[in-house]
Amino acid sequence: MKNIVLVVMFFGLNLNAQSLESFGLKGKVKSIQEELKMCSHNYGKAQTKDCSSLTSEKQFTKEGYLLEFKNSPNHDSVTRKKEKNSTGWLETVYNNEDSKIIKLAEFYYDKKDLMYKTISYDESGEIFNTTEYFHNDAMMLIRLERNTLNDDGVTEKAVNFFDQYGTFCGLEFYLDNKLNEKYEFDIQYQFDEIGNWVQSIVTTEFSTNIHNRTITYY
Repeated sequence: MKNIVLVVMFFGLNLNAQSLESFGLKGKVKSIQEELKMCSHNYGKAQTKDCSSLTSEKQFTKEGYLLEFKNSPNHDSVTRKKEKNSTGWLETVYNNEDSKIIKLAEFYYDKKDLMYKTISYDESGEIFNTTEYFHNDAMMLIRLERNTLNDDGVTEKAVNFFDQYGTFCGLEFYLDNKLNEKYEFDIQYQFDEIGNWVQSIVTTEFSTNIHNRTITYY
């Protein structure tokens, strides 16, 4: 489960309206190629035999704003429709497979085109969970809160925390607004000469996750 959360942190937060500062980046960054290698521990011991990898790429303009975001895997059956509304923008995501269209999620953006809420749906069209996003003055994500109603009618809340570099660094689980579990991750960084990190190693009780970044500059 913890690896699933890390995948969401790695690929699920294309929040738009993002500058280099909102990613915690320094200098005139042109692009970032990323690889996240996730290695599960065997019975709680730091062994790295069972690993999987995911990749992504971000491109930025010379003015320092996110131009393009690509990740893998891609799904040809998924389509997006984004429309302007009174509060900003609403983007709806659909899955079109076997001639059946299913709404997967709604992404809500403010008038600065920064995501502040998402609603995810199950296959029957019922709400699966809702997520709220919280940012600092530089529009950098510092916390998100996801609420899910489980099969027993109990509200489960997961609160995810991000450090000054934008890395997922901690997690709290609540049941009916009572703290049930809490995790803080040990993170080690390596930096380039500009001061941007090029490798982070996140060690938890369950896994070791190695995140490598290749950064090019203008």
